[in-house]
Amino acid sequence: MKAYLIEKPNKGMLTDVSVPAPADDEILVEVKAAGICGTDVHIFKGEYYGGYPRIPGHEFSGVVAAVGKNVTKFKVGQHIAADPNIFCEKCDQCKANIQNFCEDMHAVGVTRHGAFAQYLTVPERCVFDITGMNFTEAALVEPLACVVYGQEKAGVPLGASVLIMGAGPIGLMHLQLAKMNGVAEVVVVDIFEHKLVLATKLGADKVYLADEFEKSDQRNKYELVIDCTGVPKVVESSIKYVKDSGTMLFFGVCPDNSTIIINPYEIFKRELRLIGSFALKKTYGKALKLAKSGKINLTALVDKKLTLDDLPEYFNNLSSVNHGFKTVVYPNGII
Repeated sequence: MKAYLIEKPNKGMLTDVSVPAPADDEILVEVKAAGICGTDVHIFKGEYYGGYPRIPGHEFSGVVAAVGKNVTKFKVGQHIAADPNIFCEKCDQCKANIQNFCEDMHAVGVTRHGAFAQYLTVPERCVFDITGMNFTEAALVEPLACVVYGQEKAGVPLGASVLIMGAGPIGLMHLQLAKMNGVAEVVVVDIFEHKLVLATKLGADKVYLADEFEKSDQRNKYELVIDCTGVPKVVESSIKYVKDSGTMLFFGVCPDNSTIIINPYEIFKRELRLIGSFALKKTYGKALKLAKSGKINLTALVDKKLTLDDLPEYFNNLSSVNHGFKTVVYPNGII
């Protein structure tokens, strides 16, 4: 089968590899759609904990091509998507219901080969039926599940004012989910005008270019501020917008060696809550229901469609492709 393989940091290639055989409890998936995520970029750049060579891709949907002998819930030909996180459910972390810190966690496209290939294998327990959905939107359920988990952790008060820094795909998912959760106002900030145009179409009450927002003096205004940029300077400057007794959700992934300056007295005096959100935990099914309901528009976030043949050029020119929205790969042909 054809696959995009990252041999080592900053070196990826299109190659032919054997179709994987599913284990007894696994499903062989013919991959129909796979989203490109920041994690895939980190793997390409060598900024991750797994080993090489690696076929990336953890946001995916497809068709059941074969099943292991112990698989009972899915049949060949069924349309599916999957939570890429494979928890052991045996370690102390899993027993404490913090599976996203599983001591023996594996993940499709991260610690085992992923969706930038024509086929992959995944345990049956991670798989979900996607009847009624198209493959493109189903491939985006995984990042939506991360967003659901983040907002569950942060808590979204009814009638709250919410500020979202960053109008990429993740920021726009946060926007739509916050509106569903009964907030009074969602304000979105970005450096690109075209992203703010889409934010408005998807329900933002107000949008600002970053420079304009900085000048607008909105300190101490928002019950919830969500950073979706992963830019340390943005994170540092956003804390001042949190209302007294409000919450700052650190959602964007900053570099692991980055630092910011926080005044601890301000945290104390204003009773601020600083919340992190890592990956997802048992929220994939909820996100899938939201996507199936049509209340979260995922397809509007896709602005580029690629085949496997396009991936070497894509990853070799990352600096020129990061101003858009969501890129989706179609390993068996664009649909």
